[in-house]
Amino acid sequence: MCYPHWLPIFVAHYSKHKKNSGSTLASSSRQKKKNQNRQNTVQGVLEIWFVGDEEGINAYIHEMSRKQINIPKVLDFNWLKSEKLAETRPALKHQKLKKLLELTGNVYPDLVNVFYPNLTLDGKNIVSYVKGIKMKITSEVWNSVAGIKFSGLKVGKGNTSGIQEFNKLQYYRSCMRNPAQSISRFHAGNLNLTPRLAAYIIAWQLIPRGTNHVVLHEEDLILLYCIMNLTKVNWVYIINEHMLKSKRLSDYRFPYAILVSKLIDYFGIDTSNERNETIKAVSEIDNSTLTKMGFHKVEDNSVILKGKDPQEEHGASNLNNEDGNEAVPMEDDTV
Repeated sequence: MCYPHWLPIFVAHYSKHKKNSGSTLASSSRQKKKNQNRQNTVQGVLEIWFVGDEEGINAYIHEMSRKQINIPKVLDFNWLKSEKLAETRPALKHQKLKKLLELTGNVYPDLVNVFYPNLTLDGKNIVSYVKGIKMKITSEVWNSVAGIKFSGLKVGKGNTSGIQEFNKLQYYRSCMRNPAQSISRFHAGNLNLTPRLAAYIIAWQLIPRGTNHVVLHEEDLILLYCIMNLTKVNWVYIINEHMLKSKRLSDYRFPYAILVSKLIDYFGIDTSNERNETIKAVSEIDNSTLTKMGFHKVEDNSVILKGKDPQEEHGASNLNNEDGNEAVPMEDDTV
């Protein structure tokens, strides 16, 4: 069976109902019974997901009241080859990112939202519990599921150890179509095709976020530099940090929905009665993505910029559904 669409909304009010269970309600007896049935259903589902862990249930309720899942994206390396994007493909393959970026399949949005409240760090490994099963994501698991290893530079915001020559302003200017242009902010729309596409993959797949996909943060530029200069990055470390940050910070959505769902399958967690979302075509990075960026093909299969100001691109996207449910999957309206 599929759990009803009201569950993510109703669960946010579960603790309030629990505290006020002795109060007098103004609704009719029929409404009282309906609400009680719903509450009992929610309690039953949460008991299954958290195996009676009251702390985990409370954390889940807290997160579900305000957090969603990031839109998943899928990159096909054969598409990179067919479109003769000769610089992007080998740069990503050098990082051993092919398997991770090509992950596709079904997503279990409810279980993804169970995975994150239970997430902790044990040494260099992240650990979570779903339906009472311990998920310790070791190097062996990362390699098996996503093809990445715990090796390479642990770079990020404020940490450029190993790439001391990096200067974000100089590097950003070196990637621009017009390096002489004045810079008011680091905007992906000013970049040449290859770094532009790599920046898109960073913002949507490698360290995905819910908004401002065309605004380049310091971490984006550091990772872009490493990718384009074939400097190996420790992607297990990067993903671990991003997962933990998304749990910790209230304005972050839960990332890596496909990856987490693959991990759930890897650990043999029962998903037979869980809500299951199929990844749609709009999640694929393809020619329509390049068109939204302002690029198009000519006879020799090269890609050039259309005659439009890239600063007109949307800097943010509204991924909220009107009913407050998860945004998985959903058509993006920004690049």
